[in-house]
Order: sequence, then C-alpha cells, then structure tokens
Amino acid sequence: MNIEDLKAIVSLFDHSSLMELHLQQEGVDLQLSKRENYPVSGSKQVVETIEEKPVALVPTKEIIAETVATKAPEVQEIVVKEDLQYIKSPIVGIVYLAPSPDDPTFVQVQDKVQVGQPVCIIEAMKIMNEINTEISGEVVEILVENGQMVDYGQELFAIKKN
Repeated sequence: MNIEDLKAIVSLFDHSSLMELHLQQEGVDLQLSKRENYPVSGSKQVVETIEEKPVALVPTKEIIAETVATKAPEVQEIVVKEDLQYIKSPIVGIVYLAPSPDDPTFVQVQDKVQVGQPVCIIEAMKIMNEINTEISGEVVEILVENGQMVDYGQELFAIKKN
C-alpha cells in the first residue's frame, strides 16, 4: 500500500457516511474516525516553535501600480447554458480522461459523442469503472482534470445536445 492508496482511502472515507474505519493491510494499521475526542493509541503531542522573522514594509502604491500594469484583459466565450446537458459522476473516485497514460483522451472539446460512447474512467476502490455517455451531442466543456477526485453527482462534461 503506497501513499496514493492511503490518500484515496482517506478521501473516500471523508466523502462517505461512515463514522469510523479500521484497516489493516500490508503492515499498515489505519484507523480513521469522524467522531470528536476519538482516542488515538500511542499518540504523542508534538509542539513546534516557529521563529518570527522581521518583515520589511513596502509602500502599497508601488505594488498596486505593478499589479495593474501587468494584468491583461481576459476574454471569455459565453455559452448559453439552456442548451447544455451534463454527464455526471455516478460514483466517488478518481477520474481518468484516457484509457492509459500513453493513450489520447477519450473525448476532447468539440468532439461529437454518441449514446454509449466511453468518455472517461473513474477509479473507486481499485476498480476501474468506464463511464459511458447517455447523451448524443457535442462536447462543449470538460469540467474535470485528469487524476482529479470527483464526487457522486459532480458534473464531468458539458454536452450540447444534437
């Protein structure tokens, strides 16, 4: 069990309705609890001291002038939300936008998708779940990043229906 496995387990526990979890695997003894005042066996109190360092004061007018001068105007394309439908996550897990790291993504913005076409994979509890679209149309926006943790019902893709 590596650190990524532990992070995934903690995240899944955090998003679940479980109050406590005790897991023993490969020499790792993991105990998680959402209860207050949960006793932790063998815990030690660690106190760190932070050294204070002097801070130099800089006139704020100069900082504001630099910030305003370097900020470029942003242009955004406005999409009418009424025509869009969303592919939502059916489970909690980690989303992968390609079948493997070396392969191209399942879909890209402006791709046409058909009902039943795979659009991503969500890994939950070491099981890879292929997510297929139930909507035919054009991919307008990909709302998640590869490797991102997603929640149940979270919008993954915006689709403009045919």
